[in-house]
Amino acid sequence: MVKAKGDTRTGDLFSAGQYFPVRQPSTLPTSLDLKRAFATAMGEAVRTSGKTVPVIAAEMSEILVDDEVTTAQLYAYTSESRTSHTISIVRWIAFVRATGCDWLWDFILRNEGLIVLKGEEALHAEASLLERQGHELLRRAKQAREAAPLEVQFRKPRGR
Repeated sequence: MVKAKGDTRTGDLFSAGQYFPVRQPSTLPTSLDLKRAFATAMGEAVRTSGKTVPVIAAEMSEILVDDEVTTAQLYAYTSESRTSHTISIVRWIAFVRATGCDWLWDFILRNEGLIVLKGEEALHAEASLLERQGHELLRRAKQAREAAPLEVQFRKPRGR
C-alpha cells in the first residue's frame, strides 16, 4: 500500500518496533514496592492529564455517584511515602476515566504478562488471530482431503 501524499498517520509496516509486545508474567515486587509503583504511576497520570487534583477528585466523585473522593485522599493515593493508602479497583477505574490516562491499564497488567489493546489495535489483533485460525482450518481440511479416497461413490437411494 502506498502512502498518500501528505499522509502523516499511516505507519511503515516494515519499520522497526513491536506493536504488540509479547510479555511473560514477572515476579511480583513486594507489597511496599507495588504500592509505591502505583503511587508513582498515578502521580504521573495527574501530571500528564492537564487537570488539577481537585478537578480529578471532583470528576471521580461524579463518576462514582455515591462515593465522594476528596483531594486529600487523591494526594494520599499519589504519595510514594503514604503506603498505607491503597486505592480500590472501583476508584482506580474512576481515576483512569477522570485522568483520561488509558496507559494505566497497561501499567497495572504488564507484570501479569498481559497487554491492553483498545479500538483499532484490538481489531487488528482479532483479525490476525482469525487469520491464523483460518490457516489452521485449511491445513486440517487439506490433511482430511489427502486421507480421503480419490473417488467418492454415491449410491442412489432405493425406491426413488
